[in-house]
Amino acid sequence: MAEEPTSPANQGKWVEKSENKMMQARNLIRDMLTVVRNNEVVEASNKAAMQEADKREKDAKKAVVFSKAAAHEKVIATSFKCMQDIEDGILQTEDSLSKLTHERYRGFAYLQVCERRLELREKRPPAEIFQDALTLALTSEKQTLEAARKELLELEEQGKKIVTELRDKRKFLSEDTGIRRLQMMEDLKTLSPQVALPPVKANSSPKNGKAEPKEEKKEEKAEAAEKTEKPEEPAEAPEAERPVTAPSHVMTPEEQKKAEQASKELIADTLKLLEKTSCHRNKSLETVFKVKQDTSRANHRSEDCLSRRTAELAEMKKQLEKHALDVEAAILRAERSLERTERRLDVKDNKKVEKFKQVSASAFGIDQL
Repeated sequence: MAEEPTSPANQGKWVEKSENKMMQARNLIRDMLTVVRNNEVVEASNKAAMQEADKREKDAKKAVVFSKAAAHEKVIATSFKCMQDIEDGILQTEDSLSKLTHERYRGFAYLQVCERRLELREKRPPAEIFQDALTLALTSEKQTLEAARKELLELEEQGKKIVTELRDKRKFLSEDTGIRRLQMMEDLKTLSPQVALPPVKANSSPKNGKAEPKEEKKEEKAEAAEKTEKPEEPAEAPEAERPVTAPSHVMTPEEQKKAEQASKELIADTLKLLEKTSCHRNKSLETVFKVKQDTSRANHRSEDCLSRRTAELAEMKKQLEKHALDVEAAILRAERSLERTERRLDVKDNKKVEKFKQVSASAFGIDQL
């Protein structure tokens, strides 16, 4: 049990004792304030350290997100340029296909004419069925046209395949660009503060209908009374009510290397495809020019040989017609001579009769001509 305080002997003792007690109280107050100030200093230093650590963590996270975004932007820019080149390549390849198709149609028309000419020449008389310059020219033209048609068809098939590959690559690059942009948005969302969604009230459901106005007024009055009674506190949601965010997938260094390697391979494949498109474009233009020259040269040769052969046949026809007139005149003259000879012929003279028979036989041979 605590000892009972003794009464001072006189007023001086009482004053001295009171001063000692007040001195002790002042010392205790000083010590208490010193401890409080030290605690505040320590708390402030700890808070600054926590803020500094939080800031460093945010800066590091921000640097990682921005570095990934820069890498994505670089790939997206390259992909966008590749997509523009792919669009140009598709247009050029389609133009090449149009030129190849038109040249193939043109060659097919020449081929039909050439085959028709060969069919007509097969109907010549047996005496004229032999290989001349025109036959060789038509055969050579047919071979040239068939070879050109085959080459044009092969280039058309290659062009259609290239157009399909370009469109598939364009679609893949577009999808890859969209995925990268979404990934960048997801990464940037991790830097922004999370905002909790407001809780949904039960009476807001259409099934519950409207609440009664009296009950609403009572609830509003009760909430206002609670606010006036309780001091305002910082609006901090409890841990149980805080929104739970799904942890974003952080790519490991190996996954990043694989993604970068895949992007490099994708760009390399695209560049190879564009180079293939350029080669097909150049080859198509060269082939169209070459085929046009070869077919025109072969056609001109056939036309020249046909013109010469037609001129020769026309000249031969004139000569034959002139010769036929001479033969007819000779036949008429021979017939008249035979008639006169037959009238003057003595049947008893055997030599003259034999000679008349020979002349008649020669006249029959002339008639066969």
